[in-house]
Amino acid sequence: MLNWIKFLFLFLLALGFTITFIVFYQAGKPFAASEKVVKEAVLANNVLEKVEKMDHYHGKTSWITVYGTDKNDLEKIIFVEEETTKILKAISIKDGITKQKAKDIVKKEENVKKILNAALGMENDTPFWEVSYLDDEDFLHYAYLNFVDGKWLKRISKL
Repeated sequence: MLNWIKFLFLFLLALGFTITFIVFYQAGKPFAASEKVVKEAVLANNVLEKVEKMDHYHGKTSWITVYGTDKNDLEKIIFVEEETTKILKAISIKDGITKQKAKDIVKKEENVKKILNAALGMENDTPFWEVSYLDDEDFLHYAYLNFVDGKWLKRISKL
């Protein structure tokens, strides 16, 4: 009887791990597929020569932000609409503030316990850094900083 209990416990544990793995694998598939399509579109249109990384941003519309270098070895950021793979804007990394600078601006002006993420987004043809963070009371906040000059665009507080 004890062997059956051990077997059943191990079987259920293995089944739980397998189901968890399958769920997480399936959840990541749409992101991988859209990233592949966007990468091919950016390279096919000769916007970039080399793609280094991609980030997703979900605002009013969903974007994939593509980081890479062009044929002149200039570091560029390309904003691509996720659904249509339409290339909406290309900007040079040197024309704006860095991710770290955006985080530092938020830390300096707000009561920040922990920075959760900083991602590039774009609305109304204006690129911006979206910085999410927790305050001392563990409330979630979002800060939106203009990519070019680091000025505050808007804040969403205490979620």
